[in-house]
Amino acid sequence: MSHWIQHFRDNSNAAYLIYLLLLLILIADSQTQLGFAHGVLYAPLLLLASLLNQPQVLNVSFVLAVAAVVLGYWLSPAAPAGFASVYVLANRAGAVICLLLIYLQTRSAMQLQQRESATRDNLTQQQQQLELASQLARFGCWYLDTHSKMITLSPQAAKLLAGNTDTQLTVSQFCQLFHPDYRSALQQALTACQEQYTAFDIECPCLPNESPPCWLRIIGHCCADDNALLQGVLQDSNAVHQSEMRLIQAQQRFQQWADSMPIVVWTAASDGQLTFVSQLMTTFSGMPTEELLLNWLDIVHPEDRERVMSHWQHCLRTGDPYNIEFRFRRLDGQYIWHLTRAVAVYDNYGQIEKWLGSAMALGAAAKPGQGR
Repeated sequence: MSHWIQHFRDNSNAAYLIYLLLLLILIADSQTQLGFAHGVLYAPLLLLASLLNQPQVLNVSFVLAVAAVVLGYWLSPAAPAGFASVYVLANRAGAVICLLLIYLQTRSAMQLQQRESATRDNLTQQQQQLELASQLARFGCWYLDTHSKMITLSPQAAKLLAGNTDTQLTVSQFCQLFHPDYRSALQQALTACQEQYTAFDIECPCLPNESPPCWLRIIGHCCADDNALLQGVLQDSNAVHQSEMRLIQAQQRFQQWADSMPIVVWTAASDGQLTFVSQLMTTFSGMPTEELLLNWLDIVHPEDRERVMSHWQHCLRTGDPYNIEFRFRRLDGQYIWHLTRAVAVYDNYGQIEKWLGSAMALGAAAKPGQGR
């Protein structure tokens, strides 16, 4: 039966067939005394129209059926002698009421079916989007039943835990899948989440069988609808760690290169705050690097400070190259003239990202208070 209904729905001429049957019933109604045919066949036709699941066809069929019932009153042969016309009218009115009830019921069922279909489509679409997102972001879900102490992993989460094929694990088995140095922290986070309903967000390296450890981000929180259920996400954060390691290595190579230069190399943020200075300036001034980054102006000759800062502020506003000579205080208290230069580095949006600079000693020393 369901196959026949689906075939009927897929037929593009099904609506025209219903309209044709309505016309044939009207013709039969016009040839039947008291219009007997309308009370028998109009209602099933309306039900047949509802099978198409097309509101417009149902509406048109209902209007045409009611119109045919009313029109049939005038087209049908006259009632036998002595038969009151009020019975004929009552019969017609009853048919209209029957059609109205069928129409309202089928229309309501059709709307409910359409809402359910839309809900299923939305759920399917959301599921597809979630699966796509999990593939792109490489994450999976996990659930912990605090009663059974069992962790359930989604297939995506199980795949992230290299070497693991189980989707049901005890808390201990789950923690064993990570590096020994991080198992205690993970166990404590899970315990605090169970006992104190404290959400957590930590990163741990897992232990694949034949490859370097892969870093995973583990997020967990207590389910709002069920305090006995913890839920969370496992996400592959290896790419982030690799990027961080490459950045650290690049910074180390830059620092090694800067420290090997015979001149002072320094960098500053877009607002002018120093972010790096090579070891040569630390050795020259005797000031620790951390203090030098914050208070570099302290080793500038007092007579030069206003001129130095005025020119530096101008370059920060305009992006002009920084090029100036002034005196730095050496470890022994003498001031040495330096040629200091810097250029702005711009990002993709044309904004200053940072400054790259250098300072080269000119070899002429002067005591405080002496000019050059």
